[in-house]
Amino acid sequence: MKSKTSFFNAGVSRSLLRRFWPIWAAWFGVLLLALPVNLASKAQEMSEYALRTSWEEAVAGMDLSVAQAGMATVFLSAFAAVIAAMAMFHYLYQSKSCGMMNSLPVKRETMFCTAWLTGLVPLLLADLLAALLTALLYCTRGFLHVRALLEFFALAAMGNIAFYGFAVFCAMLTGNLLVLPAVYAVLNFTAAVAEGSARELLSTFVFGMRSGGSALHFLSPPVRLMEKLGTSWIQPYGYELNGLGALAAYAAAGLVLSGAALLLYKRRKMETAGDVVAIRVLKPVFKYCLCFGTALVFANVTLQLFYRAEARGLAAAGLVLGLMLIGGFIGYFAAEMLIQKTLKVFRGKWKGFAVACAVIALFVGMFEFDLTGYEKRVPAPEDVELVSLWSVGDVAELRDPALIAETTDFHRAVIENKAACEAGEGDGGAVVTLSYFLNDGRELHRSYRLPEAGAEAPDSLTRRAEALLNAREAILARAMADLAFTGEWIIDAGIDYGVPEESPEGDFFAWTGLVLTQEEAMSLYREGILPDAEAGHIGLAHLVRDETYYENIYPINISFTLRDPETEDYRKAAFRTFYVERDSVNTLRWLAEHTGIELRTWAELGADIGQQFGVKRGVG
Repeated sequence: MKSKTSFFNAGVSRSLLRRFWPIWAAWFGVLLLALPVNLASKAQEMSEYALRTSWEEAVAGMDLSVAQAGMATVFLSAFAAVIAAMAMFHYLYQSKSCGMMNSLPVKRETMFCTAWLTGLVPLLLADLLAALLTALLYCTRGFLHVRALLEFFALAAMGNIAFYGFAVFCAMLTGNLLVLPAVYAVLNFTAAVAEGSARELLSTFVFGMRSGGSALHFLSPPVRLMEKLGTSWIQPYGYELNGLGALAAYAAAGLVLSGAALLLYKRRKMETAGDVVAIRVLKPVFKYCLCFGTALVFANVTLQLFYRAEARGLAAAGLVLGLMLIGGFIGYFAAEMLIQKTLKVFRGKWKGFAVACAVIALFVGMFEFDLTGYEKRVPAPEDVELVSLWSVGDVAELRDPALIAETTDFHRAVIENKAACEAGEGDGGAVVTLSYFLNDGRELHRSYRLPEAGAEAPDSLTRRAEALLNAREAILARAMADLAFTGEWIIDAGIDYGVPEESPEGDFFAWTGLVLTQEEAMSLYREGILPDAEAGHIGLAHLVRDETYYENIYPINISFTLRDPETEDYRKAAFRTFYVERDSVNTLRWLAEHTGIELRTWAELGADIGQQFGVKRGVG
């Protein structure tokens, strides 16, 4: 009879369980606090809430609490997983224990699978037991909602699998127990931190680049899960759980990384116990990754903390290059010290550092001299489905082909005036952000600060941006909510207006306000704002604040907060603010008939203040 290969050794598993059972006991205690104990404390509140509202709504609130506890356990899993991995594979990090464990008559596959299962299964059993205890608590209250408990278990279990698989993979990369959690933490956040640092640095000298962006966040599980996981309340009695798909993808990745860890374990040289990097071929990878990562982070942190000037172009690129070279030096030789386990690493290692310097210089030069064509890239109008233009809080979302063509022409004009824009980076010119959404699903984003000098001229870049923001399509989109709302959509409405007032601080102007009922708000919107918006006389953007602006604008701001009454999802609330202008005749008529607000422009108010207090002081 052929002998069978076993992938699990009960004796080794029992030994690990006896030594490290407090880890899983502590995890179970955390789950008890997060779920049954937490819900038990809310049970009385639920009963009182049910008396004020309805039993169904109170139960739905309990279910929502269960789902939110499940989301919390996902992030707690990140800590439990690495501790479990450190315990299960602790023998790899000391020569004596490593030799002893590998002298057992057990195959490497068996040792790995035994340790892997012994670390993960108790975590999953604790998740299941916590869910069952919560079900018992539900039953004592006379109801049982299986969906919420299944969601809790799914969240907790997938979080365990995702982070434990990644932690075990990291355990195979190093031979030092203290380095393992550091490697685990760094690799969990490397993509997001590196991308953020690179974008922030490039935005200082690459014309048009925005500092924000999240193209690589999916490679940083905690960051992506914080963005994706969430709940939203849905009327009448329910909630929506978001992000399960992303978590499932990370759980699958955890299983794949566990398989990769097994392959590394089978080929691992056990004499590497104690080494910072246990896989020989990965030592150069570790060294250069630490070099470039330190270069990015050091340069970015230094600029954020100490640099306040507005140098642009070649000067800014030179500064970034110098700081990155210093950071690269620190990272490169720190990696050599960790790998060689000595401080004497400066002899004979300069060639590698010279290569790193060349790569850093190429990186900076490639963007400074626009070898990628990034700065000059403007999409063809026919390839654009939607373009969004944003400045000073005003947004224009344009779909009209003619307006899209005007926007691309404006964009090219900005690029042609790069020198003027960069020369005026430190002044108060308007910042304009362009976002193109292309027909093939791609996106292109750019951000520019327009020069303040000459902004009042009719053909200036600022006036051209202002004209696009004030296209009829854009005004109506800002004035009309996502749909023709009724009074039920309005959850808050009010009017803020300025009045002359001498304060102890010496100011001669103050804001006060009125709160509008739903009926008043709808009346103002339908009889005043909407007809004025259709005529292009309200909801305009003003990027230039010259004398004409103050002569035509009233210190009166009308605001609405809207929300779908069926879903009551606050995340989807819409906010609208309108600044009243001299041509806003319908709105001014409504204000005169329904309020006691004195209708004076900024210029008129400034003149009144000067007469009242005997001073020459502008208001704006």
